[in-house]
Amino acid sequence: MATDPFKTVCSLASLEAAWRAIEGNGRFSTSITVRSEIDQFRENTGTKLRSLSYRLSRDRFVFPPARGIPIPKLKDGRKTGGVRPIVLADVESRIVQRAILEVLTDTPELRPYFENPYSFGGLRKRADGDHSGVPGAISCALQAIGQGATHVASADISGFFKRIPKSRVIAIVAAAVPNARFMSLFEKAITTELANMAELRSKRDAFPIGEIGVAQGNSLSPLLGNICLSEFDALMNEGDCSCVRYIDDILILAPTKRAASARLKRAREYLATLGMQFSPEKTSAEPVPVQSKFEFLGVEFANGLLRANQKSRQRLVESVSLAFDKSCQAFTDAAKTKGDVERHLSLSHTLRKVDGILNGWGKHYRFCNDVRTLNELDKRVSELIRSYLGRYGEVRNKADPKQWRSLLGIASLSMIERTPLDWPRTTRAN
Repeated sequence: MATDPFKTVCSLASLEAAWRAIEGNGRFSTSITVRSEIDQFRENTGTKLRSLSYRLSRDRFVFPPARGIPIPKLKDGRKTGGVRPIVLADVESRIVQRAILEVLTDTPELRPYFENPYSFGGLRKRADGDHSGVPGAISCALQAIGQGATHVASADISGFFKRIPKSRVIAIVAAAVPNARFMSLFEKAITTELANMAELRSKRDAFPIGEIGVAQGNSLSPLLGNICLSEFDALMNEGDCSCVRYIDDILILAPTKRAASARLKRAREYLATLGMQFSPEKTSAEPVPVQSKFEFLGVEFANGLLRANQKSRQRLVESVSLAFDKSCQAFTDAAKTKGDVERHLSLSHTLRKVDGILNGWGKHYRFCNDVRTLNELDKRVSELIRSYLGRYGEVRNKADPKQWRSLLGIASLSMIERTPLDWPRTTRAN
C-alpha cells in the first residue's frame, strides 16, 4: 500500500470524517443513550478528537467493554423468545471502527472480496446513478427475471453475524493489509467484550464473545460478512442461476424449479462448511414461480407489481397512529391539570414527526410501482390526520386560552427563560 494504513486511521482528518458519520447516524437513533452520548461528545469535539488521535498513534488507545442489548425478536407482534444481540460501544470506539472501515474499503486488494454485482448490503454506493442497497438488490432480481428466471427461492442465514469465522476474515485482511500495527488495532476493533455480562444472564450466549462471530452494531461487521461470503457469491452465480444477497438475506432465481432447488441445496452445503445454516422459518420450503406472490427484503413481488409487504405497511400505519395517540393523551392531560403540553407532543411537532415518518418510509420504498397501494395508504393516513385534528379541536375548545399556544407548540415569549440585565442605579451628586 502506498500510504501507511495505521497512520491513516490515526490521522485527525480520518477521525473527523468518521465522527461526522457517527454523528449523522446518531441523530436518527431511537436510543436516548446514543443521542445523549453524541450530544456529550459534540462538546469540545476538536479537543476530544485530537486526544483520540494522540492516543491511537502511540498505541495507548484501549477499546473499553461495550454494552450488550438483547432486543426481543417479534413475530406477528409477539415475542418469539429469541433476541437480536446488539452491541453498543462507546463513541470513541465507534469512531475508530469507522475510520478502520474507511481504510479497508479504500484498499484495492480487498475490493474483489466485497464488490460484486450480486451483493448489495453494507456497501458504499458504487457510482452516481447506480442502484445500491435494497433498490439495487430488487433491481438485480428483476433483471434476472427479465433474463429468463422462472422460479425463485428465498432464504435467511440464521444468526449470521454470530457465526462469521473471524480467523478466516483476519487472514484475508492481513494478506491485503500487511501492516502489523494496523492489524493489531483491527483485531481489537472486532473483538467483543461486554461490560454487562452478569446482567445479560441466559441471553449472553446470543452475543459473539468468543473466537467466532462479530458484533451487530459494529460498523465493520457488514464488511466482514461480505468478505466472508465472497466465495459463496461467486459459487452461487455460476451458470444459468442467479443469487442476490443482502447481508444474510438471499434470493435464488433459476430457469427451472429443479435448478432453483439444486442451487438452494448447494447454498446449504457451502454454508455448512462455515458453520452456518438457513433459518427454517425464513427459508422457502420449495421454489415458486416468479408469477406467484413472493417477498424479498420486505418487498412484495406480485407478477408485475412491487410494493412494501403487508407487515411494513401495517407498521407504518401503527407508527403514525401511535404518534397521534401520544399527542392526544398529552392534550387531555394538560387540559385536566391546566398545565402545558411538552413541545415534542404538541400539534406542530407531532405533525412534523409524522411527516418525517412518511417521508422516510416513502423514500425507502421509492422504487415500488404499485401506486394503488400507496393511494390506499395515503387515504388511511389522511383519516388518521382528520381524526387527530378533530381530537385536538375538542381539547382546544375546552382548554384555557393560555394553553392554546402550548397545544400548538408555539413558544410564548413571556415563558422563555431569560437573563434580564439590571438597570444601573445612579447616585446624586452632592
